[in-house]
Amino acid sequence: MPFKPIGIPPGRFQSTPPVRVSKVADQIQKEAEESQGKWEEILGVTLKPFARSGTMTSQGRVVSWMLPECPPSAIKFWTAIAEIGLYFDDVTDTVDKESHKKILSDALNDVESLLGCEVRTNFLLQIQDAFSAQTAHVGNDMSFEEYQVFKVRHSGARFMANAIPHFTRHRVSQWEIDSVAYFLDKVLLSSSLLNDLYSFHKEFEDHNGTENLNTIGNGVALLMSSYGYNEDEARNVVQDKIRTLEKQGLEEFNPWKHSKSTKSQNLVGYVFTVLTMVGRLNYWMSHFERYFRTDFTTTAEDRAKLVKTSPSDLRRLQNYAVPLAVNGHTPSLGQSVSTFTCDISALKTVPLNYMDEDISEHTDVDITDIFRRADSEKLCMAPYSYIRTLPSKDSIVKFADAMRNWLKVPTASLDIIKSSTAMLFNSSLMLDGIQDDSTKRRGTPATHAMHGVAQTVNCVSYRNQNELEVLFSGQALELYWKFHKQCPTIGEYIVMIDHKTGGFFRLVMRLMAAEASSSILNNNNLDSFITLLGRYYQIRDDYQNLTSDEYAAKKGFCEDLSEGKFSIILIHTLQNSPTPDRIRGLIFGGATSSMFDEMRSYILSEMVAAGSLEYSRRLLTELYKSLLGILGDVETTMGPNKLLRNFLFLKL
Repeated sequence: MPFKPIGIPPGRFQSTPPVRVSKVADQIQKEAEESQGKWEEILGVTLKPFARSGTMTSQGRVVSWMLPECPPSAIKFWTAIAEIGLYFDDVTDTVDKESHKKILSDALNDVESLLGCEVRTNFLLQIQDAFSAQTAHVGNDMSFEEYQVFKVRHSGARFMANAIPHFTRHRVSQWEIDSVAYFLDKVLLSSSLLNDLYSFHKEFEDHNGTENLNTIGNGVALLMSSYGYNEDEARNVVQDKIRTLEKQGLEEFNPWKHSKSTKSQNLVGYVFTVLTMVGRLNYWMSHFERYFRTDFTTTAEDRAKLVKTSPSDLRRLQNYAVPLAVNGHTPSLGQSVSTFTCDISALKTVPLNYMDEDISEHTDVDITDIFRRADSEKLCMAPYSYIRTLPSKDSIVKFADAMRNWLKVPTASLDIIKSSTAMLFNSSLMLDGIQDDSTKRRGTPATHAMHGVAQTVNCVSYRNQNELEVLFSGQALELYWKFHKQCPTIGEYIVMIDHKTGGFFRLVMRLMAAEASSSILNNNNLDSFITLLGRYYQIRDDYQNLTSDEYAAKKGFCEDLSEGKFSIILIHTLQNSPTPDRIRGLIFGGATSSMFDEMRSYILSEMVAAGSLEYSRRLLTELYKSLLGILGDVETTMGPNKLLRNFLFLKL
């Protein structure tokens, strides 16, 4: 018999989304037990850790609640993913970065065999993102608002919502999903924060005694360590945020449901499935024994060690009272006003020492005092801190991790190389946004739209004190062609890619080679691999910009055309179309910001007619095969590199 809801246990947070349970709970239970046995065999662990971290509760397995309409053919897959996901969360939560990378790589290889060909690459990316986010350490440089932005994109609830179109009859496009994100994101975030509320004691227990106590990926812990709230205050803030998000999300859903706007039956089904999935997940969490164990050894006094009370070290949470330990009186959380929206422009954090101070204390100043360096780094770095919160493929970082398998770079050196190259890459994206006059980056407001052109340029200058000639000469070529409306040849465009895009991969390799304990001197195959990798990355990005629904939703429909940017596809079209002047006039004849969707659609149709998209696909296929071939040659001399093969398989 299927499990029936018995209500949320007393004393646990009451969630509002609706609840329903699967009619095939028995089959799900059977498959979950079998998948546990399989994972135990693959991972070489005993039943005990799986029993503790598994998905079973007194009210049944998580898949029974989250996916009651799960097709029978997908039950085996989903139970396997659910079991390994929670176990992976437990065993990697406190490990160092290198151990996590190895465990993740092995897990992806094992999961890969469970995927059907039709969802293989795309969905494996989502699994990788979900597993990676489980161990994303929350440092002191992340505000509570930034943490929420991260959680709304990287959480178990988000992963399941993304999976629904793959494994149900509700097949919807990325554009449709993004059209309802303004209310679904709130509900999904509320569930992620509820998980933080329930799991805080367990996560602290796991981290206690390690060197990562201040990097617990939990909202309650963050409010204590970065804002100075005690545990009760932090829990109250999180509960207030959950209630607000649930209320706002459901209130915004109702007008959408009753509106006369065009929406497919698949989209309606998707929305209802996500909403009820969240309700069921919340109900299941309220019965999840691993969060409510009675054998925790840490106490409230131990957890209080997270709290910082020095005002100069703390952030200030807008629209919430100052913590008791700071101002000496009990906060009135009932008076708080939530300002969260899915538009990140509403998220702002102000350091505590800039707020609630007596102005009279600063009127007496020694005008002859010695020079003091301005405490302005946070202001200088605000644009950079913002762009780091945006969703990213992290291709450069993943590439560095994969190359380490050969180069044996010390961990400390590798961390510096990854952070430095990631900084340079993000800086180039900030300048890109200004130079392209783009209002969006990765589906959110561009950095200069948030912080202004002047501050963004200042931030880039602050981070890039030395010009990198090769990287920026490639950027210069691209800007020259755009400004002068001069169409390069395909050969010239490839040279630009080798400098601009390939330069980042080449920079990583050279920095790592300088720190490596093993030599790669005179390895022409590896040099060729890096060059082709940069070309594949850029041409694939050009292609997806024009053809991918996901790119259109995040960056705008055919954004490169609106920006007047040359791509290998546009170059081929201008060389092979019977009407190149007409296309050139549409792109360069007026303000690109006034280009209508109909104009972009026409240009895209001309690209198809000229065979330019097919030409690009052939190039990508040829590059991909060449990359795999060269990788095989390099592995012959340098040894197998499973991470690098995963990197290629996941299409960067």
